Amino acid sequence: MEPEVQRIIDQIFLNVKEDSKSIIDEAHKSAELMLEKERESARQKAWEDASPILRRAQSESETIKGRVFTDVRRTASWMILSEKERLVTSVLDEVKDRLRTLSQSEKYVSILEKLIVDAGTVLGGGKLEVLLNEKDSNLSLKFKVLAMAIDEKTGTKTQLQLSDTKIVTIGGVLVEAFNGRISMDNTFEAILKRNEKDFRFKIIEILFG
Repeated sequence: MEPEVQRIIDQIFLNVKEDSKSIIDEAHKSAELMLEKERESARQKAWEDASPILRRAQSESETIKGRVFTDVRRTASWMILSEKERLVTSVLDEVKDRLRTLSQSEKYVSILEKLIVDAGTVLGGGKLEVLLNEKDSNLSLKFKVLAMAIDEKTGTKTQLQLSDTKIVTIGGVLVEAFNGRISMDNTFEAILKRNEKDFRFKIIEILFG
């Protein structure tokens, strides 16, 4: 992955670790309060249900309480898991927002050029077509220099041509062979998608230990 992209993602993870502790604590407190409230409700319900037949069905009241407690514990666990998933998703959304901001920065051109070289190298060089979004298509990119860099990495004479086709992306590039048979998607969205499993694991490790 492009080092600048990785650096930004790592910084976001560090920030989230600091900001999320209170959110997680609040989620646990909410679950505990709900659990206690439901326990009290379960005690009352069990007493009401068992009272008319107390002498004959004490064991039934215990069954009722156990069933209700099990449901409450399940609900509380679901609430905590749901909150964790929400936090993980919010971090991934924050990463995407930061990458969108990066695509507006001065350093973006050099990052985009490196992504083009990386994609061209994966494809093995040759005649390649570069697909960008509408904004990036107007950037001054040094295609001849980038082609030479791919030449050196692959040992194959390379030609880069900007495609008339515009792609929908927040940033990055899609590079295709001219025959259209193979392509390398180095858009920001594709990079995030390829690494989402690792990102989720890292986020969960940072947030929840």
